[in-house]
Amino acid sequence: MNMSKIVKDLFYLLRPTHWVKNLLVVAPAFFGGIVFSSFENFITAFLSFLSFSLASSVGYIFNDLLDIDNDKHHPVKKNRPIASGRVKPVNAKGLALLFLIVCLFIALTINNAFTFIVLSYLVLTATYSLGLKNIVIIESLCIAGGFLLRIAGGGASSGLSISGWLILTTLFLSLLLAFGKRRSELNMSDEKNSFRKVLAKYNKTFLDYMLIIFAAASVIAYSIYLINTSMGLILITIPLACFGVVRYVYLARKKSKGDPTEALFKDYWLLACVVAWLIIKGLAIYLH
Repeated sequence: MNMSKIVKDLFYLLRPTHWVKNLLVVAPAFFGGIVFSSFENFITAFLSFLSFSLASSVGYIFNDLLDIDNDKHHPVKKNRPIASGRVKPVNAKGLALLFLIVCLFIALTINNAFTFIVLSYLVLTATYSLGLKNIVIIESLCIAGGFLLRIAGGGASSGLSISGWLILTTLFLSLLLAFGKRRSELNMSDEKNSFRKVLAKYNKTFLDYMLIIFAAASVIAYSIYLINTSMGLILITIPLACFGVVRYVYLARKKSKGDPTEALFKDYWLLACVVAWLIIKGLAIYLH
């Protein structure tokens, strides 16, 4: 058997493209201006990101193992390594166990508070896969909870307190992403339950309302956060945030573009907006 193909399938099993979500763990240190203030702070931020990335991969593998039968009949997920048979369940379990041990070991080297948050994230993703993902609205709140735990983990690892407005921004934005993904999934099939059981309980009108509410709420919360913490060049990121949010809502209502990771990497306008936001934000924080 081709070893390179095996490695490629195992790598795909980890969902590395979704690790971009774990950059949120670095947000408190980045916004606090300490990521590059010392080598120790940089390494701590990197290890925090790595620990959460490994933990998220454990969650993805666990979910794939539980959903083997359903994924085999899914138009897209049937091509995943476990569902397609390219990776044996026993090998997937072994990889998940290895990553679980490594992610917890890394967390313990940071501090106990961060370790507790990583454990909480693992429990949340496990309960989500075991049944919460089939409960309407609750499943989206679980996704939002995962993002909140990421930013809480960043605060614990960096030792910085997190602004309440930044927490609200994260909550509203994560709910926007969650409901946007569901809206996109409804667009992709006339038979709602062919993708997720929970989709049968949603409708496009409700999800459109959720997109409007949380798009507005996330921009407002982010604007208040910036105004309360800083002035000057960094305020230019508010129009960028508005564009990025509205662009995502636009994509979510189109076919197959509501997945946050897919939208970020495949829509050049959204990607350019995020890159510009990061550059301006970095310049404002580290060169003022």
